[in-house]
Amino acid sequence: MAESLKDHLRSFINGVVTGIASILPGVSGGLILVLCGSYERLIEDISELRQKIRPEFFFLVAIASGLLVGMLACTLFLDWTLDKFAAPMMAFFFGLIVAQIPEVWKLTGYEKGSNMSVASIICLAVGLGIIIALMVINGGGRVVDTDDHSIGNMVLFALCGIVLAISKVMPGISGSSLLIALGLFEVTISSVAHLDIYFIAPLCVGLLIGLFGFAKVMDMCLKRFRTETYMLIMGLTIGSLMIIIQELVNSSLDAAGWAVCVVMAVLGVIGSYAFTLYGRKASA
Repeated sequence: MAESLKDHLRSFINGVVTGIASILPGVSGGLILVLCGSYERLIEDISELRQKIRPEFFFLVAIASGLLVGMLACTLFLDWTLDKFAAPMMAFFFGLIVAQIPEVWKLTGYEKGSNMSVASIICLAVGLGIIIALMVINGGGRVVDTDDHSIGNMVLFALCGIVLAISKVMPGISGSSLLIALGLFEVTISSVAHLDIYFIAPLCVGLLIGLFGFAKVMDMCLKRFRTETYMLIMGLTIGSLMIIIQELVNSSLDAAGWAVCVVMAVLGVIGSYAFTLYGRKASA
C-alpha cells in the first residue's frame, strides 16, 4: 500500500525530533526512532539499501531531511547556550540522561523481574568500562585546534562522525555523551554551527562510514543478542552520568550556581519525558 503525503510528513517530523534528540547529550536519537516505530524499518532499509532504495526512497528522504534540519537547528542553539551557560546546560543534560535510563531498562527485557544472566552483567560492566576509559584518556581535558588541518585532526573529526552515526543506529546510546567523554562535544557543536568545511567534510565521511558500516552489525546484534546489546547500552548510559558529574564538579559553582543547575536538571527530566511521550504518540 502506497504511503500518503501525510505519512511522509510524519516521517519528516519524526526525523526532525530525532535529529534534535541526537545532538542533545543523554537523549538517544535511535531510541526516539524506536518509540516512533520507525527504527527497525530504517535499520532494515539501510542494511539492505540496494534492494530497498527504490520502494523506500520517499521514506528515507523524509527521515534523512528531517534529521538534518533537526540536527542543524539544535546545533545552532547549543553553540550559543554552551558559550554563555555551560554549567546549567550540563545540568540540563544530566536530567536528560537520568530520565532515559528507565526507557533503556525496558528495552533490556528485565523490567518484569527476571534474573540477569552473567553475560548481561558482563555487558553492563563493559559499557561502564568504556566510559571510564574515555574519561581517563581525556583526564587532562582535550583541546582541539580546528585551524590545524593536519591528517591527525581530520581523522579525529571523522571519529566524531562515526560516534554520532553509531548513536543513530544503536537505540539508547547518546553519541553526544560519548563526544563529551572524548572532549570533542563543544568543538563539534561550534564547528558545525560556524560551517567549518575542514571539520564538516571529515565529519560527514565518518557519519557515512559509521552509518553503513554499523547498520548490519547492529541488525545482527539485535536479532541474536538483543538483551546483551541493550545491557551494554545501559552501561554506556549510566556511565554518561559520570561524565556530566565530572564536568559540573570541575565548574567550581557557588550555592546560587548549584541551585540553577538543580532547576535545569529537573527541566532536563521533563524535556526527556516530553521526547519519550512524543515517540509513543507518534507510534500510536
